[in-house]
Amino acid sequence: MRPLSNKTKHYGLIALKVLILGATFLYIFNRLSSLDQQAWHTFREAVSGNSLVFILLFVLLASINWSLELVKWRTLVNVLKKITFRESARQCLSALSASLWTPNRIGEYGVKPLFFPKEERKKVMVLNLFSNLSQLFATILFGIPGLVYVLFRFDIEVAAWKPLLLLVFVLGMLTAGYVFRKRELLIRGLSLQKLLDYFRSIPLEIRMRVVLLSVLRYVVFTGLFCLLLGFFGIDIPVTTALPLVTSMYLIASVLPSFFFTEVAIKGGVALWLFSHAGYDEIAVLCTVTAMWLLNFVLPAILGSFFVGKFKTAAS
Repeated sequence: MRPLSNKTKHYGLIALKVLILGATFLYIFNRLSSLDQQAWHTFREAVSGNSLVFILLFVLLASINWSLELVKWRTLVNVLKKITFRESARQCLSALSASLWTPNRIGEYGVKPLFFPKEERKKVMVLNLFSNLSQLFATILFGIPGLVYVLFRFDIEVAAWKPLLLLVFVLGMLTAGYVFRKRELLIRGLSLQKLLDYFRSIPLEIRMRVVLLSVLRYVVFTGLFCLLLGFFGIDIPVTTALPLVTSMYLIASVLPSFFFTEVAIKGGVALWLFSHAGYDEIAVLCTVTAMWLLNFVLPAILGSFFVGKFKTAAS
């Protein structure tokens, strides 16, 4: 096949940047415009009626949340090559901006590798998978006890066949994974066995540090959610808020999020859980929206500047 000329690659990169930036800002506008008017009214009243100190505190916690993610990515990538904190920010925020509007944010698997030479891109995708799995581990670690507590505390009835079906599904996936562990996945030359082998090749100290950073990040954004509940007028004890929040993140993490629906899924799960506990739905919706603005929209806007300056690594 005839290789693409430099000029063609240049215009293709410009088109890709325009697509990413356009889709990102369209997504943000669409989500904000679809927010309930009553929720917007409550949101504006809370922001205008509270001290600027609270706003700065929330921004600080969101910054800590993302700083932990940047340190985590830098720690993982150092297995391949040494990068600075700024380079980690450029890669992570660009990937967020490009993946904000993709299902389950799978777009980051295609963006982060572009910062690396062609021969290292598969390894970068695997490192990104390990990073996301470590965050999922933290979600499950805190979410399962929280969900069990919520179900019994608020007498939420769950049909017996649902957890049984989930157990059968998990066992089926594990069995299929073992049986077909040597089969190629969607990417040529990559199998489940090779994924596991590469995970094992990452030094144990690095893996443990990444898991610890994931847990710390989980603690930060869970604490931020609890503080925002109080900010929007929900008087709730910490002992009640924490199980509800950890349950929400667990349920939302296992539900597939399609184009334009991730915020709606988290909002829907939060409304369902907090309504069982008897708390105001509008305040909960405002909290979910504020979390989205602080932890996704603001970093995505910063990432859009990196996308505008993006150049692929030399092959």
